[in-house]
Amino acid sequence: MGYKNIKLRILSFAVFFSICTTGFAQLDWVKTTSEKSKISFELPEIPNIRNQKLNGITSEIFSHRDAANIYGIVASDFSGLNLDFNHSDPTEYYTQMKQGSLLSKGTKLISEQSVSYQKMLGKEIIYTVMVGKLEYTYFKRFFFRDQFIYQIAIGGPTRMKRVLLDKKQIFFRSIQFK
Repeated sequence: MGYKNIKLRILSFAVFFSICTTGFAQLDWVKTTSEKSKISFELPEIPNIRNQKLNGITSEIFSHRDAANIYGIVASDFSGLNLDFNHSDPTEYYTQMKQGSLLSKGTKLISEQSVSYQKMLGKEIIYTVMVGKLEYTYFKRFFFRDQFIYQIAIGGPTRMKRVLLDKKQIFFRSIQFK
């Protein structure tokens, strides 16, 4: 086999591998839409959905775990408390939720920044958690819209960060607010 054929085979394999690990990964994702929580998103499979009510706040919780990553969305409806985040400052709520995300032993805040989506300003935190001897990295976004607080997160083993970052992009880009 000539040098040219080897190069072509290597190039073909590289293109095939690239397509399989990025492009096709999204093709199989399933879209979930919630009229109740006014949100839609895509995950590798249909999420587990549960409802929770606490102190007059109802939450719809979507979660999924695949071989490498954990996905979650919590949509909390504050209309029972007559709160509308379009007309109030959510800073106190954000601070409490951020602190709640960092409570576990072995959790370390890596960064915090503002993010925007469809003319909405939100916050993103990146943090790590030690689970036994393994470190996990989480990306969590908070959006305050109408009567809802949305917490949108993805996490996975830090040692597999490239896979986590690829899936993070697909997941976060799929989010749509209704």
